Amino acid sequence: MKSALFTWVWGCYFRRATLIFMDEYIYLWAQWGILRTPQYEAVINRYGNLKEAWHKITPEFLLKCGFGADKVTRAMQDREALSFHYITQKLEETGARILYKEDKDYPFLLSKIADPPPFLFVRGKLPNFHKSLSIVGTRAITDYGRQATEKFTEEFVHNGFVIVSGLALGVDACAHHAALKHQGLTVAVLGCGVDEIYPLENVRLAESILESGGAIVSEYPLGAPALRHHFPERNRIIAGLTRGTLVIEGGTKSGALITARLALEYNRDVFAVPHEIIRAELNGANHLIKNSKAKLVERAADILEDFQMSATPCQLRLDFNEAEKTLLNLLATGGKTIDDLSPLTPYSVPALTQRLIALELKGVVKEQGARWVLT
Repeated sequence: MKSALFTWVWGCYFRRATLIFMDEYIYLWAQWGILRTPQYEAVINRYGNLKEAWHKITPEFLLKCGFGADKVTRAMQDREALSFHYITQKLEETGARILYKEDKDYPFLLSKIADPPPFLFVRGKLPNFHKSLSIVGTRAITDYGRQATEKFTEEFVHNGFVIVSGLALGVDACAHHAALKHQGLTVAVLGCGVDEIYPLENVRLAESILESGGAIVSEYPLGAPALRHHFPERNRIIAGLTRGTLVIEGGTKSGALITARLALEYNRDVFAVPHEIIRAELNGANHLIKNSKAKLVERAADILEDFQMSATPCQLRLDFNEAEKTLLNLLATGGKTIDDLSPLTPYSVPALTQRLIALELKGVVKEQGARWVLT
C-alpha cells in the first residue's frame, strides 16, 4: 500500500516538475521575443526543441536566420538578463499566461495564417472564435462612424459573435464599448505587452473587457512598449483570429486597410461600410468596395449571408467540451459533411453524429442538406 502511494506521489511530483521544466523554456523564449514564425521553425528544425535551442543557440545561427548584426548583439545581451522567476512573477501579478503555437488552447483560426505568432500572451479567458468578427477603423471616428460601429456591434453580439479589435481610440474603442454594453464578449489585440495598456485613455476599457469575461492578447513580451512598427504587425493577429473583418471608416493607407489586406491574404471575408464621398481622408472603405476587395454591407444580415448563417439571437456564453470545440473550429472554415469531418477527427461516424446532434441542441450548428454548418 505504502509503495503504491509512494509511486503515485512521485508520479504527480514528476509530472508537475516536467510541466514546470517545459514552461521555463517556453516562457524564456516568449519573453525574449525575437522569433517570428520562420525563425521559430528554423530553431525547432535545427535544435529539436526549445530547451536544446536555449542552451545551444549562437549568434552565428541568428545571423543565418536573417537577423542583422546589431540586432543579434542586442538580442544576446537581452537574453543574459532574462529570469524565469521574474517572468512567472510578472505573469502572476498581471493574471496573464503564455500560449505557444502547439498549445491546445492556441486559437485555431490564428494558427492557420501564414505567420502566426509563435507565442501569445493572454490576459483573461480566450473565447471560442468559431463565431467572430474583427471591427476596425479610424482613430478619428465621426458621428456616422460611431453610429455604424454601434449598430453592427450590437447586431453581431446579439447573434452570438465575439468582437475583436485593437483597443485604439476611435472605431476600435467604440466596438469594444458597444460589445460590453450589450453583454457580449470582446477581445483586444495590443501593439505592446499585455501589462502595458496603450493608449492610457483606454486602461479602464481594458479592465472592463477582462471583468466581462473577454481577453487581452499580444505577441509582444511583458513590458514591451507600444512602438510604431508594432501596430501593422499586430493587425495580422486581428485579421487572423476571426472569420471576417469589417472596415468602418479609414484612409487608404490606414491600419484598417492593412488589416483588410491581411484578411484577404488569409482567405478571410472582408466587409466595408460605405462612407461619405465628400470625406476623402476616410474613403478607404469605398476604395475596398470599388476595387472588389470587400463586400458592401448595410446591416448584419449582409455578413451573415456570406457566413451562411441566419440572423437568430444566440446564447454566446455556452460551454463546450474539447470535442465540441474541435468540431466548431472545423466548421468555422465552412460547412462540411460527415464524410468531410470523419478523417479530420478521431471519432467513428456514430460518435461524430452524436456530437453534432449535441451541438445542434445547443443551437450553434444545423444540418443543411448533407452538410453541417454553423448557425
